[in-house]
Amino acid sequence: MRTSITYFLAGGLALLCGCATHSAATPLVLKLAVNDIYCMDTACSCVHDVAARTYPQTLEKLKAEQNIDLQLVYFTETYQLEDAIASGEYDGALCKPWYALRHQKEAGANFRRIVDVLDPNNNQWLTGIFVVLTDSPIQTVEELTGKHLYIGQADAYEKHQAALRLMKQRGIVPAQIDTNASCSENVGELLDEEADAAVLSDYSLTADCAVDFASFEDFRILAATERIPLTSLILDMNKVDPADADRLQQALLALSGKGAPETLLGNGFIKPTPWNPPELETL
Repeated sequence: MRTSITYFLAGGLALLCGCATHSAATPLVLKLAVNDIYCMDTACSCVHDVAARTYPQTLEKLKAEQNIDLQLVYFTETYQLEDAIASGEYDGALCKPWYALRHQKEAGANFRRIVDVLDPNNNQWLTGIFVVLTDSPIQTVEELTGKHLYIGQADAYEKHQAALRLMKQRGIVPAQIDTNASCSENVGELLDEEADAAVLSDYSLTADCAVDFASFEDFRILAATERIPLTSLILDMNKVDPADADRLQQALLALSGKGAPETLLGNGFIKPTPWNPPELETL
């Protein structure tokens, strides 16, 4: 009888804390769409010296130690990633969070950032940078009033929405604003002297294809936008139980820090800082 009572009490406590149905003994399988700036499987080969992150070692540890099976599907083109997210066929994504959040309504999803992914320098953040050529007479970002500027398209928050917000806050009114899909195109516009300034992602001159024909020394930075999360692992809470989301978060955090797998190129994952872009309300 004592054994039965002990078993009953332990089982009851497990049910109360969710452990009975969400323990490490219970398999957790999630399918994620992936586009990671620093991942070798999604970055252009021209930057594989910097973008050399790989995930198999981390996935193996998750499966062996926590019975969590993350099935990653890699997309080298961001438009393919966004189509996949919008399709609603995935449990979540690992990418710049805006790629997912902007399609939340279209996908019928309820996205929650579980962890942020640190870059090789253990940086969590991303900004857009306003740049001019090194020999440009423009010295301050306010001098872009009346000038020709290239920014990113609406899928790139740091070099579109954040850039427009900075200009509004500082009263900057360019004579002409054009958009390009990539930082490389914006760099090209500057080098060809087709624009006075451009907005780039802050990693573009070290971990993007622009490194093939330009270097950081070719440009001066006039200003940087607000900081936003660089890369996040995001789950659709309409498909994933909250206890499973918490379980995955704790498992990833346990694999982070100084003991993170070397193939992550940094300290791995950290808890996400809240980020709620106001543009979501209008989508």
